[in-house]
Amino acid sequence: MKTIDYLVVILYLAALLGIGWRFRTGQESGREYFLAGRRMGYFPIGLSVMVTSFSAINFLALPGEVFGHGLYVLASFPVFFLSAWLVATFWMPSFLHEERISLYGLLERRFDYRVRALASGLFLFWRFFWMATALYATARIMGVLTGVPLPVAVLVGGVVATLYTAAGGIRAVMWTDVLQFFVLFGGIALAVGFALAGAGDSVQIAFDGGRLRPFAPFDAAYFSFDPTLRMTFWSALIGVSVAFLTRYGADQMVVQRYFTAKNLSSARKGLWLNAFVSVLSLSLLVVFGVAVYVCSVRAGGEPGRIPPIAVIAGMIRDFPVGVTGVIAAALLAATMSSIDSGINSCCAAYVTDFHSRFFRKSPPERLLSGGIGAAVTLLALVAVPLLAEANTLFMIVNKFINGLGSPLLALVLLTLLPWRVNASGVFYGGICGVIASLAISFGVNTLALHCYAVANLAVTLLFCLVLSGFFGSPALSRGFRP
Repeated sequence: MKTIDYLVVILYLAALLGIGWRFRTGQESGREYFLAGRRMGYFPIGLSVMVTSFSAINFLALPGEVFGHGLYVLASFPVFFLSAWLVATFWMPSFLHEERISLYGLLERRFDYRVRALASGLFLFWRFFWMATALYATARIMGVLTGVPLPVAVLVGGVVATLYTAAGGIRAVMWTDVLQFFVLFGGIALAVGFALAGAGDSVQIAFDGGRLRPFAPFDAAYFSFDPTLRMTFWSALIGVSVAFLTRYGADQMVVQRYFTAKNLSSARKGLWLNAFVSVLSLSLLVVFGVAVYVCSVRAGGEPGRIPPIAVIAGMIRDFPVGVTGVIAAALLAATMSSIDSGINSCCAAYVTDFHSRFFRKSPPERLLSGGIGAAVTLLALVAVPLLAEANTLFMIVNKFINGLGSPLLALVLLTLLPWRVNASGVFYGGICGVIASLAISFGVNTLALHCYAVANLAVTLLFCLVLSGFFGSPALSRGFRP
């Protein structure tokens, strides 16, 4: 990277800190700090949901998956619209009519505090690990791009995200997310444009290398129902549906954006906007993955033996001066938007689901946010590298992160579905489901990548149903209704 590239990145980081400083006042209450006074419109909600769910994991994992295996991932794209319809139609009317900070308060209303604490605790564990993974992924490629040691890159990203999040609360988080969407989308578009410049035979090279599979040539196994195949149409469709319902319907980090909406219509429009811009952005990353493969072949390399992160970083370094800086800023944007949202939502979950239950005095939200950011940064420095040594980022996302979200989805679903369950059965069934999910995710290596989320959801629901019968005659759950 040249001097101007570093300046672009520094200016971007300064802009984030400036937005956090701009919104430092008017955050005296938890309602303001966590919900922005419930005055947000659909535009910032939609873009914030998109970049909150998008991270450098996507920036690296999706092109890396296409680079190594082809276009199998496209089966998951329609699920954005399917999950948006399900959540907007069935989830939102059930919990947006009340002014809440934590989604998991609904579980206490339906069951008891034990279930609420279990769900919130699971969310905190899940999101801490996810944030640390996103921060680590960004630091890896930034280190390759800039030569900055990985620990330094982790510290810079973690500290900056923590500072502006702690200062400005959810309002600063959402408006920085808007900025980060345009930086992110612009960076992806530039990367695709320069990667494909003058590549007239790209399609033929990708075809010859099998990177247009399963469509060209057609792979009949793509529509197989065999759950042991690495990725099929059905495993992707069903597995990603579970993962996305977890993301958009059971994840405090995303649902908190709905709670900031001024009305139900704004929340719904924001979710649909998220679906459209997510598919557009990820489609560009798929094209970029093909371009990475084509450029690697042209350079005379052996794509199957080259780590995609090294290839991607090498391509970005060769882009014109200034463009490299914009793409580096886009990588940071992908992670900053994940870290800031995670810090604020974890702070909200702890305060409303735990602290306020046992202490009369509210904790200083800014100090608590700073502590959460520090813990995530430490986790990215110590724990995530050990897991990444044995797994690709794409596998980490699908086996561990998405898979561990499934027990949380099961607990939220049981507040809505008309099933015979009781509080004790759901509480102990949820604990058993978490343990079983960890065992499946870490101990089973034969399932398709997307099947881990489905298996973990099914086993958690089964435990809750069986144990509800064991702990007494459960009443019919009609779910939570307005």
